[in-house]
Amino acid sequence: MKAWTQWLQLRRQLMMVRLKRAYRHSELRKLQLWLKGKSFHWSLYLALTSLLVGGGLGLHNYLYSHFYVVFMEGREIGYVRDAAEIEAFIDGLTEQCSALYGMAVHPREEISLQWAYRPGREADAGAAKEAIRRQITLETDAVLVVVEEVPVLPVASESDVDTIIELLSNAYVREAENVVLLETTIREEIKGEPCSVSPEEVCCPEEVVEMLLAGTEPASRGLLSRNTAAEAFNDRTMESARRFPEIHVVSVEEETVIEKIPFETEYTYTSSLWAVQSRIARPGKEGSKEVVYHVTRENGVEIDRKKIDETIIEEPVAQVVEKGTAATPAMGTGQFMWPVEGGGRLTQGFRGWSHSGIDISYSSHSNRYNTRILAADSGVVVHTGSQYPMGNYIVIYHGRYFTVYMHNQTHYVSKGDTVKRGQVIALMGNTGRTVGRDGIHLHFEVRVNDGTGVWNYWTQHQPVDPLSFFR
Repeated sequence: MKAWTQWLQLRRQLMMVRLKRAYRHSELRKLQLWLKGKSFHWSLYLALTSLLVGGGLGLHNYLYSHFYVVFMEGREIGYVRDAAEIEAFIDGLTEQCSALYGMAVHPREEISLQWAYRPGREADAGAAKEAIRRQITLETDAVLVVVEEVPVLPVASESDVDTIIELLSNAYVREAENVVLLETTIREEIKGEPCSVSPEEVCCPEEVVEMLLAGTEPASRGLLSRNTAAEAFNDRTMESARRFPEIHVVSVEEETVIEKIPFETEYTYTSSLWAVQSRIARPGKEGSKEVVYHVTRENGVEIDRKKIDETIIEEPVAQVVEKGTAATPAMGTGQFMWPVEGGGRLTQGFRGWSHSGIDISYSSHSNRYNTRILAADSGVVVHTGSQYPMGNYIVIYHGRYFTVYMHNQTHYVSKGDTVKRGQVIALMGNTGRTVGRDGIHLHFEVRVNDGTGVWNYWTQHQPVDPLSFFR
């Protein structure tokens, strides 16, 4: 150890010898020897001092006027001494916003720092941070949903696009025990394109599906403002950005239903009934069958239905109806009574085939909906129905004559019924073609039996003036 110490001391002495030898031969030593013993004027000393002080001040001012200049999109927005402080501020701001939105964000603008000479400026880190806070635009990497090459709305990821397609496919699926979904397809092409947007503009899949099905974007959302997916999207008009392409979801379902099988009607004939009478000898019974259909729907609306299979569950039972063959008896007295209760008012007379009866209106306006129609004579109801322009009508057979009652509101008798003279058979109405203040009236006809005793068609029996029976 002692030898090591001695060696170090010897090494230092050798180095000092070398330094002294180098100093004796240096330019500084020569200047020192030249100045030795010489004296200078005080003004020279003053000039040298001023030169040194001015140089020092100039160097200080030069060095103090250098800053880190903060640039945003090529514009100077601040000056700082410590670049790391600004970088840490930007990193902290993006981290806070990323946590707030639940997605990674980054500045849209290019922010850079450059060491540069800026005389007359002052470093102010607080002002630079505030300028960044006011002017920075944070955006996130997203995926723009595109339908038939038309940009729609941004979502967080490609998986959200798949979710949108799945939700649209199931938007019109019917939930029923007898329905099985076979397949669904969307006619339009739906895909995703990378884009950068403000975090507030990123939508959830359910929101996009709701707006696609509605066909428009709510006015409160505003337009997609920052889309960088492709330059082709930048020229879209306001209308195309707000109105979305129509979505057509086509589904094919297998539907199993139980359907009724109608029964047939078989007729037998009997002389125990009049020709205008009939009765059911055996009631019919509907059958049933299980039918399988493949139903095609577009946006929930059925556009096609094909029967795939059919299985009979229960066969129908035919209904047996007995129809009469006996001639309808002549039950009239031949003396007609006025067919409107309370008299009424005659509003139009008989004019042959152009007006083959008379029109009788109600006598009391307050009772216009309750004016009753009476059978002009005893007889058998051979026909009832509803047909334009007659409206609801009744035809009664009296033997030598038929009487007809038109435009009725309500009927109280049916085909095959026997009626007595003066019996209430209907209420006055305005069914069919009627004119006047309210159209409520009875069109009453008397037609002469052509000898057959059967009412087949309207022009079969000759009309006569009904008033001739009341004079």
